[in-house]
Amino acid sequence: MKVCEVMNREVITVSPTARVCDVIELFHQQNITGVPVMDGDRLAGVISKKDILPLVASFDIDYETIERLKRTCSYFVADYMQKEVISVPPVEAIESCAMIMINNNINRLPVVENNCLVGIVTRGDILKALANCNFCPI
Repeated sequence: MKVCEVMNREVITVSPTARVCDVIELFHQQNITGVPVMDGDRLAGVISKKDILPLVASFDIDYETIERLKRTCSYFVADYMQKEVISVPPVEAIESCAMIMINNNINRLPVVENNCLVGIVTRGDILKALANCNFCPI
């Protein structure tokens, strides 16, 4: 099975100049954990909850934590995104994508064709595809 058969073609993206607090809100509203960062037509990076968590992580919600959360509005995606992006072409096998994700400890892969972002595939997409396939002994 190929990536193009399971990828999401309607990709939510952000720009490098987006504010981190807006990205946190986007993640919450869309029930997602990461997005590609597009600088015009160029894939510039990926930002995920894992990248943002150190800015706001705390076990206690106290005054200092609330102040840290407020400061996230002064932080920009460009400063926290992963700039070394691993991407795959639409014809990549999903088994290969699964191994790339495992070996690099990532949850999503931008799908790029002719230097254009055409989709995104997540661990969840791959699991759904494998669960629905005919050869799976479930």
